[in-house]
Amino acid sequence: MKKFIVTTLALVFAAWLATLHPRVGLAFYDAVGALEARIYGFQKSSVDIGDMQLSVYARNSEQARKTIILLHGYTASKEIWLRFANRLNPEYRVVIPDLAGHGETGFFSGWSYRASSQAKRVAQLMDKLGIERATIIGNSMGGMIAANFAIMYPQRATSIVLFNPAGITPPQPSVTEAMFAAGESPFEIDSKQQFFDFYQLTMAKPPVVPDFVLRGMALRYSERKADYAQIAQDFRFHDQLDGRLNQISTPTLIVWGNQDNILSPSAAPVWHQGIKDSQLHIFDGIGHMPMVEVPNESAQRVQAFLAE
Repeated sequence: MKKFIVTTLALVFAAWLATLHPRVGLAFYDAVGALEARIYGFQKSSVDIGDMQLSVYARNSEQARKTIILLHGYTASKEIWLRFANRLNPEYRVVIPDLAGHGETGFFSGWSYRASSQAKRVAQLMDKLGIERATIIGNSMGGMIAANFAIMYPQRATSIVLFNPAGITPPQPSVTEAMFAAGESPFEIDSKQQFFDFYQLTMAKPPVVPDFVLRGMALRYSERKADYAQIAQDFRFHDQLDGRLNQISTPTLIVWGNQDNILSPSAAPVWHQGIKDSQLHIFDGIGHMPMVEVPNESAQRVQAFLAE
C-alpha cells in the first residue's frame, strides 16, 4: 500500500512538472479540441481545393436540409466554433474550415490571404463538398470574408451572420485599432506576458483556461509571428468594405459585443445602416467573440434569425 501511495504521488508530481513546459499545454489544448469535436459529432477531414488542403470539421445528420459554414478570425482556428456549433439545430449541416494560414491548414508564403481570396476558397470548398448554397457565418476576419463572399457570390449565400466583423473604419477606434495605427500589433507575440495581455483584450468573459495551456498557446503565437504578420498585411489592406456595404443584398445579421477591445463596437451601426434590411444585435458585457463567451445565447439569436 505504501509503495502504491509513493508511486501515485511521484506520478502526480511528474505530471505537475510536465505542465511547466508550454508544449505540454499546447498538446493538451489540441487534444481537448479534438475530443470536443468527436463528442459533438464532428468528423475531421482534409479537403483538396486545388492549391491547398483545407482541414475541416463537418457534422451532418439525417435531418440536415441546410448548410452553415463557420469562418474563424485572424490567428484563430476551427476549434473556437465548436461549442457554438454544438448548439445549432440538427437540421443544419455544419462545416468549419481552418482558413489558409491558420490551424491545421497551415501557412505558405506564396498564398494570398486577402478576404476575396479566402472567400474564393470557401466557394471552392463548397464545390468539393457538393454544397450549392449556404449560410456563411464569420467572426472578425471571418466576418470580413463572409461579407466579401456575399458580394462575390450572392447566389450562393442564403444569408450571412457577422460576429464583430473586420473591414470597416470605425468612428471611434478600439484599443487594438489604435495600436495598429501606431504601428504595433498585439497579435504578434514574443513572450508569455504579451500573450496573456492579448488574451485579456480578446474577450470580456473568456472561458476558464489553465495557466499551462495559455503558456502553450503563447508559444504557438510566437512561433507563427512572421506568418501572422504576412497574413495581416494581406487582409487588413485589401478588400475593405468601406463604401461597399450597399452591394450586399443577402439577408444579414450583425452581432457585436459592446465590450470589444479588438474591433470597435462603434462600427456596428455603420454595418447596420450600410446593409439594407440587416438586423443588429448587441450583447451587453461581451467582448470580441460572443460565440465563445456566450455560445448558447449566440446560437439562439442566430437560429431565430435563420428561422425568419
